[in-house]
Amino acid sequence: MPEAVGIADFAKLSLVDWPGKVVSSVFFRGCNFRCPWCHNPDLVDPNRYTDVSPAEDVLAYLVRRRDVLDGVVVTGGEAVLTPGLPAFLEAISRIGLPVQLDTNGSSPDKLFRLLESGLVQSISVDYKVPFRLYPKVVGGLSPDAVRRTIVSVLERGCGEVRTTIVPNLYTPELLSEMASAIPGLTRGLWRLQPFRPGTCLDATYNDLAPTDPEHLAWLKRELEFRGETLLKF
Repeated sequence: MPEAVGIADFAKLSLVDWPGKVVSSVFFRGCNFRCPWCHNPDLVDPNRYTDVSPAEDVLAYLVRRRDVLDGVVVTGGEAVLTPGLPAFLEAISRIGLPVQLDTNGSSPDKLFRLLESGLVQSISVDYKVPFRLYPKVVGGLSPDAVRRTIVSVLERGCGEVRTTIVPNLYTPELLSEMASAIPGLTRGLWRLQPFRPGTCLDATYNDLAPTDPEHLAWLKRELEFRGETLLKF
């Protein structure tokens, strides 16, 4: 296994990264988005990169703990951009652990080749903002690839869609616009998750408060009033 796979961090135990499962989480550096509220800037900004960990060390731990783990979450950054990712996933497959791949959705062809080859069992895709705002918020890119990824995940039933609720940005109107752009999004596969300040890529976002659970509940009630039901929280 080549060390160039670029493992930037490794959480040996997580109870939240794959809801309902006990997992280890592997973090890859490198991302083609620049979301200002990103809480992993050391995985996104090359000027903040640190040394990578040997893939062999991570795999050795997974071998030792495979009887107590339900799976592995592969995340970032944007892990799909890592050239050595398929080989790393093949090694995890030989260990016998299922994989959830977290993604920004910008590389649907690569994602679904991994899914169809059996190297990934679940995909968790971020839906950042309404598609019209993608070029302004996350960078100068077309959101068409992200749309394809979200639609495919929903059609295949192979994962979930996530949106991080940043205070003062996400309103019921904004979320309704996002819901209306993707038929079937609100049928239990869309998870709204809280924003966490402290290490944001854009330091001005660190002055915001964490998302209040009551605010999430209020958004849910407002969306239900508008007919957008069955959201996950």
